[in-house]
Amino acid sequence: MEKTKGVNKSRTKKKLISLDVEEFWHQISKLEDYSELLIYKNLANLAKLCLCLPHSNAEAERIFSIVTDVKTKKRNRLGDDTLNSISVIRSSFGAKTINCTNFEVTQEHLKLHNAKTLYKK
Repeated sequence: MEKTKGVNKSRTKKKLISLDVEEFWHQISKLEDYSELLIYKNLANLAKLCLCLPHSNAEAERIFSIVTDVKTKKRNRLGDDTLNSISVIRSSFGAKTINCTNFEVTQEHLKLHNAKTLYKK
């Protein structure tokens, strides 16, 4: 990106306006003044950090919903590992529109489903 000197300012501005948000802030972070010091380094870093923030908490709400569906009064003694496993399976199956009626059990599944692998301790 060009330095922000005299004639180049309008050309630099036109280039920046045409960029997407991530590239815009990347280019802003590289702008230098006359002494070749970065002008907006901290501002650009702050903007990049803000862009990393999730726009909503829908995913967290979805997980809490799954966990409250799984851990009921009758199933209140589920361990963390079991609760995590069931939640991951429910979330994954939901994303792939798989359920107990259309899930295909393979020989590998049956091979892994034994006391040795299920109850490691």
